Amino acid sequence: MVSSPLPPATGSTAYRVAPPTLEAPRGHAGTAEGAAPLRVLLQVSSPWRATLASALLDHGLQPVLPAEEGHAPADVVVREFSSRPGPRHTLRMPPTTSRPLIAWLDLRPGDDTAALRHRALDAGAVSLVQASPQPDELVRVAAHLGRLRPGLAGDTDPTLPALHAPLARVLKQASAQGQLGAVLLLGLQRFDEVVLTLGSRLRDPLQQAIEHRLQVALVAVEARHAGRLRAQLTRHADGLAVIVSPLLRSADAQALACELLQRLDDPVDLGDHRLVVGGHAGVAVFPHDGHQPEVLVRHATLALHAARRQGRSGCIVYGPTLGRGAMRRLQLEGALRRALAQSAFTLQFQPQADLHTGALTGAEALLRWHDRDLGRVEPSEFIAAAEDTGLITRIGTWVLQHTCQQIRLWREQGLDVPRIAVNVSRLELVQPGFVATVLQTLVDHGLPGGTLTLELTEPALMHDTERLGERLQALRAAGVRIAVDDFGSGYSSLAGLSRLPLDELKIDRVFLATLEGNGAKVAAAVIGLGHSLGLRVLAEGVEREDQLDFLRRHGCDEFQGHLLSHPLDAVTMGQVLRQARIQHRMVMDLSLPTAHHEPPRHAGMTPFPSLPTLPLVDA
Repeated sequence: MVSSPLPPATGSTAYRVAPPTLEAPRGHAGTAEGAAPLRVLLQVSSPWRATLASALLDHGLQPVLPAEEGHAPADVVVREFSSRPGPRHTLRMPPTTSRPLIAWLDLRPGDDTAALRHRALDAGAVSLVQASPQPDELVRVAAHLGRLRPGLAGDTDPTLPALHAPLARVLKQASAQGQLGAVLLLGLQRFDEVVLTLGSRLRDPLQQAIEHRLQVALVAVEARHAGRLRAQLTRHADGLAVIVSPLLRSADAQALACELLQRLDDPVDLGDHRLVVGGHAGVAVFPHDGHQPEVLVRHATLALHAARRQGRSGCIVYGPTLGRGAMRRLQLEGALRRALAQSAFTLQFQPQADLHTGALTGAEALLRWHDRDLGRVEPSEFIAAAEDTGLITRIGTWVLQHTCQQIRLWREQGLDVPRIAVNVSRLELVQPGFVATVLQTLVDHGLPGGTLTLELTEPALMHDTERLGERLQALRAAGVRIAVDDFGSGYSSLAGLSRLPLDELKIDRVFLATLEGNGAKVAAAVIGLGHSLGLRVLAEGVEREDQLDFLRRHGCDEFQGHLLSHPLDAVTMGQVLRQARIQHRMVMDLSLPTAHHEPPRHAGMTPFPSLPTLPLVDA
């Protein structure tokens, strides 16, 4: 676990590694019984060489000079950085090296300390130690760095000190001096995705580039505070952590977290790849949010999870409401598992209609849940909890099976059932047996594929598009339609979308909330884009007549929303299907060449104005 405290302006140590306990007898520290000693390559000038070599030998570490490195590469590299002219500070480690670099800062009176630190960090140093005739700090740093394994490691790794240890030291000092501080947890949003997509060979250089970037950012923060601020960067199970103190205000911790997140949003260049990882942050402030390391880490973790749910570059500071929210999520998880076991969910169906003829074109199946203890739980809440816990895949299977079962029941009643749309999460889509599950469910209920539409969100479509395209093509070959839900609210690549086998775009309701400004422009652009790709376009969340008129003028194909109908239970939806068949014949008759007919206006809460008003189920 690499720790990098920000140095005070007059202190003796800059970035350093959280030292292991060196209590073994002289000559044995840093060396496991029977193991070869850690080799430390000394790229330093002759005045320092003997001093460092002697200190390393005293603690059981093996000093190595550049000419002696040979075929036994060193575990750690110590390189001298000085403001004096010479090649020492211009050397640069290969970007893929697995040997951590310690910068030995040989400072003289009048040196530009900040510039020298930046120069060392730019050369790839993960720790900076100021030159001293008693190099105990460097020995501890080298002994610890030699034990580090490549890759992000959690604080449960037995070879690494826990985050709790350095946090406990900072807390003790802050408590004694009445100081304010914070622990910041930084989650790396797309780190694993990048590694899985481009290969594990990029894991180490990407990790090093991210840590290096954050170290440079923290140096700049320390400089702005004239050495009054110390920040310690370390690895943590959820990504990275920063311990910072003293703070003048609690708000300073959030400001620092947001600044670091901006650095994570900047592209990282690794060879031929230009990568953006991004992240989210959770912050806990001491002593307000706790006095013990385990309490602060738990509270910061709760904040981190809340920030992850918030989305890209989210930053959350812990508060009592987060604790109550965590308890609520625990209750939700238990209740969700019980609901799955007891099949306690219900389905409602929201009709969809042709925007120009008023004919029923389909419906969207919507999951509803009323728990015996929690009461009615909104989909926005329990779907998020299901995704966090991984239960969404089982819930998605339940929805698919019960939707197909209901379609079969309607067909057995002699009703003409149009296509019914089912929402699919990204976690479902990446399951190896997803396509087989969908097709087998259709077969089990004797349904043609054309009765089913799968609605996928933009983020779900942007992962491994080549493999995804193969899965979607297999579904379409069976007649299943594919729709992109809430289009315009995500960060999809148009090039990626154009390569996927799609049938429909659904305009996100937020763009129709106001028909003035950019929302209307985006809605019109989505309609044009969908048609240029040969797709039908459906607008959801239509609640007003002016929205309907706008969509009709811009050529939108279909719509759904409260202006047409609230979501209906299965019985009421059956009545709509029965009456829609009659209306369909009426529309066809009115559309004959000899007839002139203005498209019906969908007013009020009646699903189809030409038919008697139906009882509606509130959304």
